[in-house]
Amino acid sequence: MLDAVPPGAPQDPAAMIRELAGSDPRMAMLMQMLQPKAAPEPTVDERDEVIASLSERLDETEAKLDRVTRIAKRLHEAHGRAAARLCELAAALGACGVCWGDDPACAACRGRGRPGMTRPDFELRARLLGPRRQDVEPAGHAAQAA
Repeated sequence: MLDAVPPGAPQDPAAMIRELAGSDPRMAMLMQMLQPKAAPEPTVDERDEVIASLSERLDETEAKLDRVTRIAKRLHEAHGRAAARLCELAAALGACGVCWGDDPACAACRGRGRPGMTRPDFELRARLLGPRRQDVEPAGHAAQAA
């Protein structure tokens, strides 16, 4: 049935299977059944359906991408405005505009830029936060003076 293979000689499994298939009709039938079958080629109509479906999905995805891009742009602009506002507030309070003194690795203040670390900008502070309490007369005190 199988040719004798000398001990230690490399065995080729494909050659062994071909030899078995040639000598045993049942093995030949089994080997034929195990052969990978090629998928049938799709028809022109099936291809058109697939293309139309993919095109529709692409259009939907592009619309979602446009929507997400618009949202991301608005968020980026809002972040820029908020960051600028925080930087102004930091200047008004005499704090580091980069980290507010929370980051020891900060290149601007090395973590020492908490509010009051530098001279606050009092005009900016008044514009952003309103006048200081001590600059405003209490309501009861103003009524007594009148």
